[in-house]
Amino acid sequence: MRFLGLLIIYLSRICARVGSLVYEVNEFLNGLLPALLPAEELTRLIRVHYEGMYRDAATHYSAIVLEWGLEPWEEEVIAQHKIQSGITVVLGAGVGRESIALAQRGLRVIGLDVNHEALSFAAQTARSKFIDMACVQASFLALPIVPGQIDYLFLSSIMYSSVPGRHARQAWLRNLSTHLKVGGVALVSFLIDRTGKSGPPRLAHRLSSWLAGLPGANHAYQLGDVFSGGHFLHAFVTEEELRSEMIETGATIIQLNWDRQFAVLTWPS
Repeated sequence: MRFLGLLIIYLSRICARVGSLVYEVNEFLNGLLPALLPAEELTRLIRVHYEGMYRDAATHYSAIVLEWGLEPWEEEVIAQHKIQSGITVVLGAGVGRESIALAQRGLRVIGLDVNHEALSFAAQTARSKFIDMACVQASFLALPIVPGQIDYLFLSSIMYSSVPGRHARQAWLRNLSTHLKVGGVALVSFLIDRTGKSGPPRLAHRLSSWLAGLPGANHAYQLGDVFSGGHFLHAFVTEEELRSEMIETGATIIQLNWDRQFAVLTWPS
């Protein structure tokens, strides 16, 4: 029996090593997708990802999730910038975490998301709490809102990093700025590269850069683009990369916290 036990341990270790190798190969191959797939396809796959994530939202997302409310940095920004009233649009509202919490504070909230099931659940939860807020199904890349009407824009979670390509993100920010009133602000979350691999270009990046130059590939590929779990994201490698990207849109950075991954922006009238 001791021999059998040792054999099982040995086989288990082999399986673990094989599994680790398979995982590394899978991650390497997924890492090539942001270079191979055009931006439109990456955006489509993000929608597919959330369709699966929010399928049967009423079953999988309990009220406990929504009780989390705002994150600490969101609470601090709201207090610091005296965000107490006004029309507020939450992009990527999902099941309503931020939207409901902001509406409870007296803001006139419009929660916008492309996923119908998530928004239906958010609206149902808001009604159960007697909270007045609007839920609108639309693409966050084309807001169905009259320009110059919004006081505050909340770009939920990692939404900003979900737009493939520096120029596309800049064009999006410029478009969003036209929807803000004079003096309006946008709260933007983003993803940063915490892997510590931002030194000399890695093999995967060199290969991806070559692949991105092929016909039909994603010519907007850049270091920091990742594809994991069916979701594209751009992880900013340096703070300077992020600052220059935002400033080039004409934005004024009121506040930027690199480690906590958020920025507060405004645009001159």
